[in-house]
Amino acid sequence: MKGVLVSAAGVIFGEISSESTEIYDSLMFKDNETILTGQFKVFLTEHEEELRKVLPDKTEEIVSDNVVVIDHLRQIGYEEVRFASAGEFSTFRSNINDFLVKKLDLTSPGELISLLRNKSLVQTQTLLRENVEARDKYLAQAINSIDDINSILNLIYARLSEWYGIHFPELVDLVRDNNQYIRLVSKMRGKVRSEIVTEEISSLSERRQELIQQAAENSLGADISNYDMNPISNLASFGVEILNIKENLENYIEESMKEVAPNLQFLVGSLLGARLISLVGSLENLAKRSSGTIQVLGAEKALFRHLRSGEDPPKHGVIFQSQFIHSAKKHQRGKIARALAGKLSIASRVDFFSGEFIAPTLLEDLEKRINEIKESFPEPSDKQKARKQKKKDSKSRGKRGKHFKKGPKKSGTRSDSKYKKRRNKKKD
Repeated sequence: MKGVLVSAAGVIFGEISSESTEIYDSLMFKDNETILTGQFKVFLTEHEEELRKVLPDKTEEIVSDNVVVIDHLRQIGYEEVRFASAGEFSTFRSNINDFLVKKLDLTSPGELISLLRNKSLVQTQTLLRENVEARDKYLAQAINSIDDINSILNLIYARLSEWYGIHFPELVDLVRDNNQYIRLVSKMRGKVRSEIVTEEISSLSERRQELIQQAAENSLGADISNYDMNPISNLASFGVEILNIKENLENYIEESMKEVAPNLQFLVGSLLGARLISLVGSLENLAKRSSGTIQVLGAEKALFRHLRSGEDPPKHGVIFQSQFIHSAKKHQRGKIARALAGKLSIASRVDFFSGEFIAPTLLEDLEKRINEIKESFPEPSDKQKARKQKKKDSKSRGKRGKHFKKGPKKSGTRSDSKYKKRRNKKKD
């Protein structure tokens, strides 16, 4: 039985027996070479001829402590290869230091320990760097940045609608989209409402433009000077800059998802796919999650409320943003969410482990399943109707209880008489 052991210095070969271990050859790493998975595969491929010379016949059993070595040996024709059991390499490891001191022409074991330590540090630093540089980490930060930007934009819109609303209050009802409102006010640099022209409102429909111009002529808002209008326009311009940053981030996520998780992107879009990755930390973590976990990602509060108080469990988390779920009838959403989560689980695993593009097949199967659900459950079941009615009843009871006032406590009750007797005893 031959043994192949990997250390920070290289690949070491020996003969293992129940009594002793003899080390007879090795393939040493270069000074800056590490045993990371990708580099190690290349290293074994480059030294394949030396591997065949050192290793015995293919029929003899070979034992290794490294999965990459085992996979490579099987690929080049060695079938009798297995992973080492616990303690099988103990005698092997105890003889390594003496062998490496002679092999590397070192003066003492201390010099070997220093060499192995430096190699291990390089390996660890490279592993950490690769982990930090993973593209999915950048995607997670980008989608979190968009959430922060949305919060800032909501604050800017709230302030602008109040500030500019003093002068033109009707505009809030005529321009319902927050981003459009911010862009429109930013174009009104140094202008009052009566100076709104087609250029400022050209992005709106003709009917909406007419309504805005009519409202500007008959507005009930207070007059404002150009001097007072300037800071309002400056704030709106700042909001437009943030909107442009948000658009750039969305484009970045769109392009990055094509490389990192194309199957996930094809099923639910770039933003939702990136949000799923962000919620679990990385694409690897998402690939390890079950479909049931993916289904309720983002609904942790509702899930723990269900576990704590026995309320109905959540049917879906952030995947509700998918058009498959939010466009469906309410009683069908749970089943569709379960079907979608199953396909997302497969897509994330394929994206992480193989990179093969199978999204069209997954989408076809998903749409087929959704059509089956819609045909089989066109109306809610009796159980769902009963649950819905129960919720309505509990809400109505809660509302009645909120306005119900207790009357004055009746005197002469049993509790009152007991209290009086107790009080009289204390006085005595």
